[in-house]
Amino acid sequence: MNAMKLFTTCGIAAALTVGIAYAAPMQDSKKESKKEAAKEMAKEMAMVGKAAPAFTLKDSAGKDVSLSDFKGKVVVLEWMNPGCPVCRGKMEDGSVAKMMADSKAITPDVAFLFINSTAATANKPAESGEYLAQNKVTAPALIDGDGTVGHAYAAKTTPHCYVIDSKGVLVYAGAIDDQADKNPKNYVVNAIKALKDGKDVSPATTKPYGCGVKYGKGK
Repeated sequence: MNAMKLFTTCGIAAALTVGIAYAAPMQDSKKESKKEAAKEMAKEMAMVGKAAPAFTLKDSAGKDVSLSDFKGKVVVLEWMNPGCPVCRGKMEDGSVAKMMADSKAITPDVAFLFINSTAATANKPAESGEYLAQNKVTAPALIDGDGTVGHAYAAKTTPHCYVIDSKGVLVYAGAIDDQADKNPKNYVVNAIKALKDGKDVSPATTKPYGCGVKYGKGK
């Protein structure tokens, strides 16, 4: 092997060695970044017994509404979708209006926020507002078109309900009721009554039912 070939061969070997040396730290760095991102996401995920994730969404009229706007109040979140027959059924049979009336009879300043994370209908904000108005529900219709808030709360169905106490802690997550044929037990009202009475919310979680929330592609 002449001097030129030796120089070239050694140069390639050196470059490969340097490349490998740099690749390992870069890969480690990517792994660490993913771990940190996962930790941050975990911090922001809703968990019963923990502070409810903060958010700001636009309502059907384009106005910003933040969870922090209701600081000191009990807040109920309900995921809804005008295109879901289960959600419509609960609206049209008066279940939602009754839930709100019963809740306010217990705690007058309880706030209700309805969130639409279903991509197909969330891209028509006015429709969500009209849907509530048609069913005589006076509350903001919040638009979560990219699904960020829905994912943070792990909203799976419409309806899917959450109760946040006056200290900002999530105390209930799950179904709107127990699906009984007669006099169904409304879990939201049950949670609010427990808070009023100074008792632990039980059940604190239930399995939600309804149409699956169809988030946007890649969400």
